[in-house]
Order: sequence, then C-alpha cells, then structure tokens
Amino acid sequence: IEQLHKRVRTIKNGPRTLDLDIIAISNYTHAGSTLTLPHPRMHERAFVLIPCAQIAPDFIVPGHNMSINSLKAKLSDEDLNSVELLHGNK
Repeated sequence: IEQLHKRVRTIKNGPRTLDLDIIAISNYTHAGSTLTLPHPRMHERAFVLIPCAQIAPDFIVPGHNMSINSLKAKLSDEDLNSVELLHGNK
C-alpha cells in the first residue's frame, strides 16, 4: 500500500508521507526480511499499547508472553502522557 501511494521517506526512522505497520495477527509470528510479526518494538511504544489496550487488553503478545495491559503498565508516566486519544482517554 505504501508503494502504491508512493511513500516518501528522506530520513531513516524519520517522518514519512505514509506509514502503515502491521502490529500483530493473532498468535502468528514471522521473522522475514520485509516483515516481522508481532511488530518488534510494539511492546515499548505507548502509541501502540494505549489504543490496543482499549480493544484487546488481555491479548498476549507472542514472544513476550505478557498481555497488552501488562506491557502498558511497564511504560513510564512520560510515555503514557505523550499519547492523546481522540476521545481524551488515556
């Protein structure tokens, strides 16, 4: 999809015109050259864990054997406060 829409990324790990990530697909794991599932850094990213906790708080993240809520609880207050949801919930 990113290629179809001609995604532009000029700085490694910097801003992009489009960025789509597959976070997880059930308990499926995969480590390939173009895709790793679950996403290798999902467990440390508040902007992933906070919305995931709203829809699947008890989902056990493969490879970490911890629930989304448990991983979210390990985040710092600074990380947690850096995410603002559209409905104002944290």
